Amino acid sequence: MKVIWAIALQALRLTFRSRIVLVLALLLGAAICLLPATIRSDGTPAGLIHLHLAYTLGSASFLLTLATLWAGCAAIAQEADDKTLQLLLVKPVPRAHVWLGKWLALLLLNALLLALAGSTSALTLRYKLCHGGFAPEDLAQARATTLTALATTTAPLPDITAEVEAEYTQLRARRALPPDAPPAVVRDSIRRTRLAQLYSLAAGATRLWSFPQPPAATRQLVQFSCDSSIPGAVEIQGTVRLHSGDYTASRDFSAMAGTPQTIIFDNVPAADVITVDVVNRAPTNSTLFFEPAAGLTLRTPVGAFAGNYLRALALLFLRLALFAAIGVTLGTLFSLPVASFLALVLILVLQLSGFVSSAAQTDRATFVANVAQFGGGHAHDDAAPAPSLLARGVANVLYVTYRGTWYALRPLLDDHTLDQLATGTHLPPRHVLRALLVQGLGLPALLALIATAVLKTREWALPNST
Repeated sequence: MKVIWAIALQALRLTFRSRIVLVLALLLGAAICLLPATIRSDGTPAGLIHLHLAYTLGSASFLLTLATLWAGCAAIAQEADDKTLQLLLVKPVPRAHVWLGKWLALLLLNALLLALAGSTSALTLRYKLCHGGFAPEDLAQARATTLTALATTTAPLPDITAEVEAEYTQLRARRALPPDAPPAVVRDSIRRTRLAQLYSLAAGATRLWSFPQPPAATRQLVQFSCDSSIPGAVEIQGTVRLHSGDYTASRDFSAMAGTPQTIIFDNVPAADVITVDVVNRAPTNSTLFFEPAAGLTLRTPVGAFAGNYLRALALLFLRLALFAAIGVTLGTLFSLPVASFLALVLILVLQLSGFVSSAAQTDRATFVANVAQFGGGHAHDDAAPAPSLLARGVANVLYVTYRGTWYALRPLLDDHTLDQLATGTHLPPRHVLRALLVQGLGLPALLALIATAVLKTREWALPNST
């Protein structure tokens, strides 16, 4: 262990001497110190909290990711170019200790910088909330909805598979199906249309949501957002009623269409099922439209914001630990220019994470049918020639590429830590434990084995003796 610490301290010295890392450190300081002073929210405490956490910590996390990847690539590749790594390798030092020392140095640096960024962001946010001139009731609402840890319960969607299939069969029998659309796309369109009809609320009508097994708490928050059939800035009015066992309470609401609403119910007893119904009391004859999956949710306080904040920082740190392992391994496998280029490609892929994840999670048949149309012809259309074999082959290759990229980079692509923190979503300790096992130990251990094998087998040019 002494050897690993010695290598880590030496790597830290070299890192601090790097001008690029110094520039990135200055940018990080500007992000955590100057950016909060320039943030302009919508004038509400909740908006300030969301923007502050998302922008400040988001910018700091992005800059730390860049610095970690570059420093990781340079940790071994730069020393190999300078012929200083060879002096270390000729000593009786296990090759795994070399990799671990470089990786540990980046972990220590990230822990220091992330702790600085997190504490500065929290203190700045606290100061802004206390001296922002907000009304006490707005601050209390923000603390209840954002500065806490809320578990979210959604109502299950109704099973309309039979109705969708029946309508699809009728359309097919009448030859009314769109000629260019694959069956999966048509069925999905019918399903979304049926759900939109089920989650529409005419004037004077009532709709009920049922939430099974909600967390037990004396406070329950009903959050929803809906649109109106009348375009433009239209006011919607209604009543929300919550039922938990023998307990019933109602709250009236009045807001602009599309504006997120939060209704707080206190002294709610525990129950196996909580139901919420909404009555549309719009002054005009307008229909309200709720998004089926998450148009209305039940949110329950299950913890304090401080614990949620620390878990979010821990998740960001473990993510950076994986980036550090990737960087050091790239620097072991390739020269510094090639490793830096591959790190840049990784950053670009992560910036397109939404597109990659969406494409990878699409049904294979639907993806291939949609993409193959660009190669000529239309799949599932008897009147037109089918797409060429080449077009379908290219579509399959693209699907496999997206799918493989998503599986390989899933711990990095599916990261919504800051969005969850900024909206008060509870980050359970099991998420931190899972990230520790995967991003902090499992994947770095695999990368360490690969890098160690390369360090043992790769031929390194020795430094000149003259």
